[in-house]
Amino acid sequence: MATQADLFAEARGGSHNVITREVKGESQVKDRKPKEPNKYVGSNQGERSGAKCFICKGVGHISHNCPKRKGPVQKVAVAIRDRRSVNGKLNVSQQAKRDAVYEPVMRSEASSGAIQSIGTCIYPEARVPIANGTVNGQVTVLRDTGCTTVVVKRNLVRDDQLLGFKSPCMLLDQTIDHVPVNRIMIETPFLTGTVEALCIANPIYELTIGNVPGSRLPTMGDFRYPIIQAVQTRSQIKEESKSLRKLKVPEAITDISREEFRDEQKRDESLRAISEKTLTGSVKKCKNGGTSKFLTRKGLMYREYSISDRKFLQLVVPQKLRSQVLKVAHETSMAGHLGVKKTTDRVLKELYWPGVNSDVRRFCRSCDICQKTISKGRVTRVPLGKMPLIDTPFKRVAIDIVGPIFPPTDRKNRYILTLVDYATRYPEATALPSIETERVAEALVDMFSRVEVPEEVLTDCGAQFTSDIMAEISRLLSFKQLRTTPYHPMCNGLVEKFNGTLKQMLRRMCVEKPKDWDRYLNALLFAYREVPQESLGFSPFELLYGRTVRGPMRILRELWSYEVADEEVKTTYQYVVDLQGRLESTCRIAQDELVKSSRRYAKYYNRGTRSRKFEVGNKVLVLLPTNNNKLLVQWKGPYEVKQVKGEMDYIIDVEGKSKTFHANMLKLYVARPGQTIDKGILNVVCVAVIEDGSNDEAELVSSKETPFEYQIDVGKESIDQINICPDLSESQRTQLMEVFSTYSDVFTDRTGRTNLISHEIKLNTSEPIRIKGYGIPFNARETINVEVTKMLDQGVIEPSNSPYSSPVVLVKKKDGSNRFCIDFRRRTNA
Repeated sequence: MATQADLFAEARGGSHNVITREVKGESQVKDRKPKEPNKYVGSNQGERSGAKCFICKGVGHISHNCPKRKGPVQKVAVAIRDRRSVNGKLNVSQQAKRDAVYEPVMRSEASSGAIQSIGTCIYPEARVPIANGTVNGQVTVLRDTGCTTVVVKRNLVRDDQLLGFKSPCMLLDQTIDHVPVNRIMIETPFLTGTVEALCIANPIYELTIGNVPGSRLPTMGDFRYPIIQAVQTRSQIKEESKSLRKLKVPEAITDISREEFRDEQKRDESLRAISEKTLTGSVKKCKNGGTSKFLTRKGLMYREYSISDRKFLQLVVPQKLRSQVLKVAHETSMAGHLGVKKTTDRVLKELYWPGVNSDVRRFCRSCDICQKTISKGRVTRVPLGKMPLIDTPFKRVAIDIVGPIFPPTDRKNRYILTLVDYATRYPEATALPSIETERVAEALVDMFSRVEVPEEVLTDCGAQFTSDIMAEISRLLSFKQLRTTPYHPMCNGLVEKFNGTLKQMLRRMCVEKPKDWDRYLNALLFAYREVPQESLGFSPFELLYGRTVRGPMRILRELWSYEVADEEVKTTYQYVVDLQGRLESTCRIAQDELVKSSRRYAKYYNRGTRSRKFEVGNKVLVLLPTNNNKLLVQWKGPYEVKQVKGEMDYIIDVEGKSKTFHANMLKLYVARPGQTIDKGILNVVCVAVIEDGSNDEAELVSSKETPFEYQIDVGKESIDQINICPDLSESQRTQLMEVFSTYSDVFTDRTGRTNLISHEIKLNTSEPIRIKGYGIPFNARETINVEVTKMLDQGVIEPSNSPYSSPVVLVKKKDGSNRFCIDFRRRTNA
């Protein structure tokens, strides 16, 4: 036992107390040195001597104890043997438990009581990783790095958590026991979750966590539970005290009695034919094999419909109540905005009227919510348009930007500027660290210097290509800028297809070194230029140079065959004539192949298309990105078509701005009769009457500072909302009301303006402060437009061309309304 204790002490790296023996009657305590362990005894000699393992080549253990040694795995745990087999009792303090690693201290008393034997091995310097946890209650947890499993005290485990089998376990004294296995839920700083643990009756700690998968080491930060004193703030309490918000429900159905319903049936002209059929009782056969007839019960008209031994008694609805039926069948929370067929089936189960199918179809198609939430794939595409064939190299080029690419290279490049020629499909690409307009413009000039300056440049609507700097470059280099319609990359499909091919090539080439993708760029461009294009039948090199370039395959052939083509001696004139002839024939064949491939592509694309035309004045929905994510789109609108541009493009008035959209981004909006609201109608009309005749005081006021103010709206607050103390007498209340009436323009929430005071703002810099406007949610734009229009009408604000600009914000008031404000913080700081 002493040898094992010494080995345990050396492995733990702590000091230990000697074993003492106290003899009755003696007052001195004799110290005895621990027995020197035999250097040839013990299986851990390899660990102590620093021997090298012959299995894993590691240092610190021998092959006999190698963890990679094949064989049955024994689980090791810290535990105490059954206390009932020891004639004594445990005498270890709780403080020693927390501060030391020890073997159990046992005191044995003989019947004579002459000798007391105490065996101990305590390490006060070693702090044991102990924490609190839960296993069916609060427990003390030991994180033992010398243990290979999880050990729990048996009385903490319920019988239903036992798995029904036992597992071998090696204790500290090298004995092996077979103990039950259970599955428990633990929550500790070292491990949390459901684990399989060994049940031992008397473990040193209630829960011991060893080196199991997912466990944390004691050195991984503070492993103790933080002391949390959670409190609720006043705002949280206020938020919880709020009542549940009410759901949006449709308007209440008109309350009508049975007699009134019967009178409506009789007065409805559309039901006159049905009323006559109720008298004859004729039966009509339907197209689906069913039969129907009309009858009267208790003064009300019904339609009896029979099909497949099933009968439906449908109440005939007059014209006045049909709109309410349609709303209940389609727009309520228990209707769910279903389609035309399901809504029709729901109505026809109980109700009927002439033309019910067409009415339901028109009602569902004119539903505003259904039109804006329809999937974009449900809108039919228009046929593919035709692009002009370019036969001159670099007459028209397409430009685009790829990125950001992750990870960035060692040279901080994150984007790729790409260029493709329409005639030869010749590509160019340059890696860029950023895409500012100046950097993009400089890279374009470098590209043009290697080929030539094109006549037309096709780009998307990116800020780099629509800026003033790019417009100035196009003016200086005399090329025309062409732009695609917003959110329609198919218009620039040539360069978009090349971008996809280039990204796929880069992804495959830089698997091992992803941060060097820009170093592969030039080599991959050569590979793309060398192979023939499917639409042209020739490679870009052949169309540009008029010959086959010397590439890897040509070099490999020369190395293997030792054949070198003989150079044909020609005059300069003859070479130019032959090159021109080859280029002309090659371009002519390429153009013919391009026409054939275009027809083939259009044939496949136009299979599921349908021609859709919009007229000027039509209301349309536009497929635009959402406010939160530009990659997610939704239908917005309705907006009005202002002009037809070309065959498939339309100019739409989007919130006061004219924008061009492709027909695939548009959908005809079906307005419901009586649904539109004229926003131009004013709620209040004010008239100011000025009496004729001269007025001395009026002459002192210039025409620009007229005392009369024409208010378009009436404020929500006035003198009528003033609360007067009820303790005042009637005469006092009357005097107060007279004062309030005299200064009624003060007691209002209407915005005003005064010329009695002015303020001079002194700035520290002469550079204008321009701040880009904040993003405004779609539901708040109407509020801002109303506020700006109101202040313009009141003369509080006026249009300005100042170089200073500050964004507007909406501040939520306590009553739920919005306060229109301007963010002057940057300007005041200056």
